[in-house]
Amino acid sequence: MDIIDSRTVDPQFKFQIANEEGGEGILKCFACGACTARCPEMDVKPEWNPRVIIRKALLGLKDEVLSSEFFWICSAHYRCLEKCPQKVNVKEVMNAVRDARLLEEQGEDITGKKSKRYLDLSFKYKISETEAGKDLYECFSCGTCTAGCPERELDPLYSPRKVIKNVLLGMKDPVFCNKFVEICSSHHQCLTQCPQGVEIPKLMNAIKNIAIKEGYHRTTKE
Repeated sequence: MDIIDSRTVDPQFKFQIANEEGGEGILKCFACGACTARCPEMDVKPEWNPRVIIRKALLGLKDEVLSSEFFWICSAHYRCLEKCPQKVNVKEVMNAVRDARLLEEQGEDITGKKSKRYLDLSFKYKISETEAGKDLYECFSCGTCTAGCPERELDPLYSPRKVIKNVLLGMKDPVFCNKFVEICSSHHQCLTQCPQGVEIPKLMNAIKNIAIKEGYHRTTKE
């Protein structure tokens, strides 16, 4: 076991996560490991261990937590939640860790505080709460949809995976500006190959509807 250097510990980190939307459950975790035993991501890579990530966060090992891949790929299967004796929503906690990571990457405002002004961290919730966008959290960014997308024959930069990733990151403007959102068609090749059964065309429609609702429009030139 590695020795923890107390100089690298941030005792406030767990509270930072708990104060993010959905992150309050981290303070209820006592690291029993029920989540890890049920996590399908562990079959892909043993290092993707929710118990270890949460334990490190509680210990204040901020740098190790924020450098992990797991909180990016944690999917919304909720098998962990079903077995957790404390009913900790690991997915929501991982979303909070992700938001903490994004906040670390932001610049400072005039008061010297970290600013989220370039991100809309509620954007993913706006999408997922719609009927068309309810599959959002089922996606764990495997890239199968992008690999099989016929729209890429028109432009290799078209990527449904990238759009969904940006939604989860809160990058609303790049999502609304992405041409793929408009040209995604209902061929459903992605759906037949997606291991999670995510309906990409419906997700793109959810994004378009929110863009219209918020008054966004694209200026095109002939």
